Amino acid sequence: MSLPVDPPPSEELFRRYSPELLRFFTRQTRCSELAADLRQETWLRLQGRRVEEVGNVRAFLYRIARNLLIDHHRQQQSRPQLAPIDETLESQLPEPERATEDSRRLARLQALMEELPEHLRQALLWNRLDGLTQREIGERLGVSESMAGRYILKALEYCQERMDDR
Repeated sequence: MSLPVDPPPSEELFRRYSPELLRFFTRQTRCSELAADLRQETWLRLQGRRVEEVGNVRAFLYRIARNLLIDHHRQQQSRPQLAPIDETLESQLPEPERATEDSRRLARLQALMEELPEHLRQALLWNRLDGLTQREIGERLGVSESMAGRYILKALEYCQERMDDR
């Protein structure tokens, strides 16, 4: 005569302890995906046991959980660590496509600057390249500070409107 087979731990036990285990693993690993995987592995390891031989199911689950964490940490330590790339080895040059596009845009901007009236071009260059204030530009061009600001604005608008027209 064969002994009756005990059913595996019930779904009810899983539902009862699952959220608690997930929070535990998430706190320990700081990764929700890994926490879910470890919770599932804990449940699978409990499946091979009879509830009667386990005794305190919650304590047994946490023993499995701690062992899984230890195994996970050991596995992570045995993997070679990726060394960060030395920034001095990284190229400071842009990608070829970006360099080509930047070169094209610079040529377009230079052409647009040549189209500007002299006083607008000079006001924009003094402001953007030399860092002069509107007051200083106005003094150099013999106009008011607000007129110097309008020159800069007109030059910027002209260039911006036409940069991508091509």
